[in-house]
Amino acid sequence: MRAPLDVRIHDASISLWQDDARDPSFREEIYGGLIRLLRSHGWSIRRDPQVKRNWPRLSADHRLGARGTMRCAIKVSGRVVKVEFWSLTAEQHNCNGRRYDFEKLRRMHPQEQRRFALACRRIISWAEALAPLTISRGDDRGLSPMQRIEKGYADSWHKDKTLGRPVPRTPGNSQSADGQTIEHGATVWAPDFKGRIGRGVAYYNINNMWWVVAGGQLRNLGCHEIYSSQPAGLRRKRNDRLRRTRLEGQLAKAVKAADDLRAHLLNQILFADQPVHLIWSRKNNAYHAPQYAGYSSDVVTAGRYTRDQPGRERKRVPHILSVALPNRSHVRFDEVAHDRPCQARRAAGGPDAAGASMAGGKRRVSRMVEAPPDRLYKQDIDHIRLDGRPRLGPDPTGTITGDGGA
Repeated sequence: MRAPLDVRIHDASISLWQDDARDPSFREEIYGGLIRLLRSHGWSIRRDPQVKRNWPRLSADHRLGARGTMRCAIKVSGRVVKVEFWSLTAEQHNCNGRRYDFEKLRRMHPQEQRRFALACRRIISWAEALAPLTISRGDDRGLSPMQRIEKGYADSWHKDKTLGRPVPRTPGNSQSADGQTIEHGATVWAPDFKGRIGRGVAYYNINNMWWVVAGGQLRNLGCHEIYSSQPAGLRRKRNDRLRRTRLEGQLAKAVKAADDLRAHLLNQILFADQPVHLIWSRKNNAYHAPQYAGYSSDVVTAGRYTRDQPGRERKRVPHILSVALPNRSHVRFDEVAHDRPCQARRAAGGPDAAGASMAGGKRRVSRMVEAPPDRLYKQDIDHIRLDGRPRLGPDPTGTITGDGGA
């Protein structure tokens, strides 16, 4: 008989945990045994091609399964084996696939929900023959907001032993959007899922995250989204980020449909006369999606950014980001940042930034752009088409010109 196992069921996943992460038999008996069990019940199990391609050393720890319209992913990591199920018939919300959607069980057809329940019963029955089990379910459906908070406190490892709940350790974890300190159990104002400001009660969760109970709903928000005092303009939605993402999506649809008039109108609503550009990530070999939410290899659906927007990302990871120019060339952010002191010396009569420097008695030419960044933004990027292709030239009429344009 093995050491006791914890079986944890959450949404459409089931996990088997044990205390000893160094047990050499865990992989063969639990991970391998679980794969053999699923195969015996009609599942086709194979290696994950994406993991094999990108992380070949981890390929042995990941498997994909298929049976009818059901899919599963099996992973072993340390002292846990996790099986996650999803359905091919469920409504897809995540652009990367149904595997990455939230609430997979709720999205399944009732027949597929029963198949998931049957798979869980079979796994539990098989595991009971190997070791003593402790079964827990992480499903919070049917619980009130306060019951969900109390359940979270009971399961938390970060709580204060005296208070029985977590407490913020640093002032930044309790600083509200209006610069005040959020108190546990205090009345606060926070946006709902659509950006409407409502009044509720705040309860500390972890790090800078707070639970807010408002209108019978429970939201998990960062302290920077919560107001300690009633903010001005309660009728105004705080949904600028959602609005921007929605409009950029409509802009991409208009470009794909060759509706130049609608594309021009949406471009004016979004950016007015500001020059925009794309941001290329050399790490992910793709463009940043709108609002830095993911990546896109398609220049049409890639996010558009004004000159001031990428400042935070440019400072954080300048070594992996580039600005995409109309001629499809890229200017590295770290080179642009390195170029600015050289421009100041050039303006003061010093040596040219694009010239040569002497190092070790040899002439070394630095990799710098030929024009200052300001000139690049104002002259070159102004003439980029909405679909990423360069225009034939400046168009005094303001319409979109170039190949395939109006």
